[in-house]
Amino acid sequence: MIKIGLVGEDPNDTTSVKLLLLKKFGKSVQFQTLLKNAYGYQLDNPKAIRIMQFQFKDAKCKFIIYIRDLDGFATEKQKVAEKQNWFYQLDKAANNKGILLLNIWELEALILADIETFNRLYKSSIRFKGDPTKQKEPKEFLAYNTRNNQKKYRESDCPEIFEKLSLETVSKNCPYFKEFVSAFDKKLKSNN
Repeated sequence: MIKIGLVGEDPNDTTSVKLLLLKKFGKSVQFQTLLKNAYGYQLDNPKAIRIMQFQFKDAKCKFIIYIRDLDGFATEKQKVAEKQNWFYQLDKAANNKGILLLNIWELEALILADIETFNRLYKSSIRFKGDPTKQKEPKEFLAYNTRNNQKKYRESDCPEIFEKLSLETVSKNCPYFKEFVSAFDKKLKSNN
């Protein structure tokens, strides 16, 4: 079993991604959350890099998955470059062994990629077709569309939702996640 570190902007993000990836890779991986007390832009702090480096070695991880939200569209090259530079800086401390999951807009784009599962959980009838990376502010979109429901969407619901999402459906409907899963699979194979 390969131990993989997870670094994200929020524990909900790391837990959610872990639950989704375990569906396909659960028999071959064990995830270890690093930088548990760093949120959002605290990950940009040089102190976070030193702590992550220590935790990476201490946990004996083979590599790290870095999870960040772009908070913009993929066409916003400046934002993409900033997040990639962040990734390169942090990954240097882990011997350049990481992989970046850059969520276009937010993690919630992955929920839009399997909207039927979300609809079943929230007893809603949101219609969403197409590329979830084209939806501005998907978190707000989900909250708005469940505002009159008995169960309203909240960010803290992500782990519960991601546990139910179909990895295959999300990969099929979300291009950046499909690329990430492919890169993750290759990285696993090269570390066996």
